[in-house]
Amino acid sequence: MRSKRIAVFSPAGLPLFVGLLTGGLGTNAKAQAFQELLEQGSAGLQVLALDSERGLRENSLLNPGNRIARLPAGQTEVEGRLDLKLATDTFEVSLKPRARFEWRRFGETGPETRLDAWVNQGLVTLYPVQSLAVSLGRDVLMWGPSNFRSPSNPIYFENGRNNPMRELRGVDVAQATWSPTQALSLSLLHQFGDGRGDWQWEKEDGFKALSLLKVDYTAEASVVGLNASKRWAHERPHFGAFGQTTVGEALLLYAEGGLRQGTSALYPERLPNAVGGAFLPRHARDHRLIYSALAGGGYTLDSGHTVYLEYLSNNEGYRWADGARYFDIATRASSVLTLPSPDAALAGQTLGAALNNGLPLLGRHYLFMQVQNNPTDTGPTWQLRYSLNLVDGSGQASAYAEWNVWSRVALFALGVIHHGGPRTEFHSLLSQSILVGARGYVL
Repeated sequence: MRSKRIAVFSPAGLPLFVGLLTGGLGTNAKAQAFQELLEQGSAGLQVLALDSERGLRENSLLNPGNRIARLPAGQTEVEGRLDLKLATDTFEVSLKPRARFEWRRFGETGPETRLDAWVNQGLVTLYPVQSLAVSLGRDVLMWGPSNFRSPSNPIYFENGRNNPMRELRGVDVAQATWSPTQALSLSLLHQFGDGRGDWQWEKEDGFKALSLLKVDYTAEASVVGLNASKRWAHERPHFGAFGQTTVGEALLLYAEGGLRQGTSALYPERLPNAVGGAFLPRHARDHRLIYSALAGGGYTLDSGHTVYLEYLSNNEGYRWADGARYFDIATRASSVLTLPSPDAALAGQTLGAALNNGLPLLGRHYLFMQVQNNPTDTGPTWQLRYSLNLVDGSGQASAYAEWNVWSRVALFALGVIHHGGPRTEFHSLLSQSILVGARGYVL
């Protein structure tokens, strides 16, 4: 049960809303119009309570003694998710405020508490004509069929599908979508905020505004999407594309990619200093083509379970020599940091740059597999995922399950195991983690 529909009436539309705002209706008419407007809305309220425990990697080269990343060993959370929506034939208003209380446990240093409240999504959409939609507010802009990452999306390369209980943070956008036919749509949008209160059109550091043009075409068994975008802070354009097609009743094939020139990511360079090097923006101003391309498919078994297999190539990631240099510098910095030294500050800054190097993925070649059960099955729903770095051999395996134990209560659990050596991507910070919790539908 996701939301409570208050009622379903034929939409009163924008004239009714305008009449309410301008006072053009009598008192009784206003009351009746307001009631009719409310009856076209829906409301949903979820409350989640969860606890997670992390197994931090001992003797981590990137995070010695947990002094750099400061990852909590455990965390208890309570989160409320309110979803409100009002829809007519000429406009739609949606609001999704969130509130979360966190109790983070850091072992010997003691716990920390945090209380946050924010609007994850809030959007006003107008339909001046049947084929045109104009919206303003905060939204999550997702597209593409991929499960591992979304290389065609310049906003959400990390698509959030590794943890079904976490929501992606909305961004502040103005958008217009024109659909001249049922198969074709063209969208123009401008992202003017990052969803965290930073509303700036141009900024040298931190958030950078983005403008994007997107075209989507839907055929009987296929979908194709193209987009071009630019961040307005001296960055070159980004081009993205995805396509998917259904072969028969059981097989889905798809591909997705992104392309641009240059990258502001940090790369390891050897220098004659105490830690043996630094992380610098090697390709920030060159014309090198940076691409990320994914090819995959999904096959539905007779049981209804679906198996997905994907391969990602990403030339923004480190080559083998860069990866070795990355951990060489981290090893030197970690050694300096663990002993009293006048170079401790440099070592800490270097490890901080290593963890925040601007790369969504450290390597260049990945294999991903996912198996999920038929969502229409009775009993629990489950999902198994495995990601493998084909260069350093490290990997991450996860299992998620959710049980509807009552009409308004569900239990869920997520377990993650990392494998690889200390100089590998997936096993450099964490060894394992587990999350368990419950979700209640109040409305």
